[in-house]
Parts: sequence; C-alpha cells; structure tokens
Amino acid sequence: MVNERVNIRDKYKTHKKIIKVLIIIFSVVLILLIVFAAGFFMKKPKIEVYLENPIAGIVLKYTDELGYTNKEAVIEEAVIEFNKDYINYILVALGTGYLHKSPLFENPLIEFNLDEEVWNSEIKQGMPDSKKGQIDDEDLRISISKEEAVEALLANNIEEFMKESVNNRNTKIELVAGKAELFSKGYLNMYKELTGEEIKVD
Repeated sequence: MVNERVNIRDKYKTHKKIIKVLIIIFSVVLILLIVFAAGFFMKKPKIEVYLENPIAGIVLKYTDELGYTNKEAVIEEAVIEFNKDYINYILVALGTGYLHKSPLFENPLIEFNLDEEVWNSEIKQGMPDSKKGQIDDEDLRISISKEEAVEALLANNIEEFMKESVNNRNTKIELVAGKAELFSKGYLNMYKELTGEEIKVD
C-alpha cells in the first residue's frame, strides 16, 4: 500500500514537470512570434542610396565649350558601353531604398530585361548588386530598352522619368513572387511610388 502511494505521487510530479516545460516552450514561441510579427508589419523607412551618374563622362565628352550636348552621340555610345552601373543607378531611382531582407525569405531579387540581354540584381540594404544572367527565383521582373534606360540616365529627374516610363508602358514591371513575400521585402512601397497602385495582400 505504501509503495502504491509513492508511485502515484511520482506520477503526478512527472506530469507537473512536463506541463511546466510545455508552458515555458509555448511562452518562448509566443514571444518570438510577437517579435517577428512586429518586425514584419512595421513600416521601415526608405534607405537613401546615392550613386554617381555612370554616363557623366560620356556626356562631358560630347558637350562643347558653349554647353551644347550631342544627345544622339551620347545615347549611341552609352548603349554600346552599357554595364551594371547603369542598372544599379536606374534601380536606385526606381526605389530599391524601400527594399530589405525579409525574416522568412532571402534578399530582394530583381531581373532586368534589356532588349536581348538579361541581368539580375540582389538588393542589400537598398543597394543593388547587378550582374549578367537569368535567375529562377526573382521577385520582380523589369523590362526596358537600352535606349530608354540611357534616356532615363540623361533625364533631369530620373525618378520622375521612370514613373512616366512605367505609366507610358515603355518600362514594364511584372510581379513574380507571391504577394506575402513582396510585402515582407518592401515592394509594396516601391510599387506604389512607381505606379500609384497598391499591391493587395490577400
């Protein structure tokens, strides 16, 4: 009889320990979820990124003593010399400062289609890192001709030029990733700034 009572007491003691451990685990998970949700839904400020215009040297080359620039010659040479610095500069103008790494996903990834060339850019803290080649898991696909891209670089206000280019369909933006992923990486603000339209997250 005495042995039975001891066994019953031990049995309840084990149950209490298991319940305490489960409560602690549940509390930790709940705190982590609250912290994640706060980070996920908190609106992050735009990171200001400043780059030097990559065709400034070409413009200077075709500008005479009176200040007249041969625009056609600039465009022709800039198209031939097209490189990653052009894409980085345009992406910053499009609003990559709004983009950030998501807690659940990798850094923002953008594919850039220029005529027959395909480039891709990984955005790290608002700064694009562009290189030639396709990617499979891009969030956004941007299509633009090299001439339009160079015209953007020549514009007095590249941000306004790119907005007009998107509105006139000279620049096409295609959302590729799921809406939740786009939202968590900051594309919502970038897309709204460019198009005036909201990405609705279901």
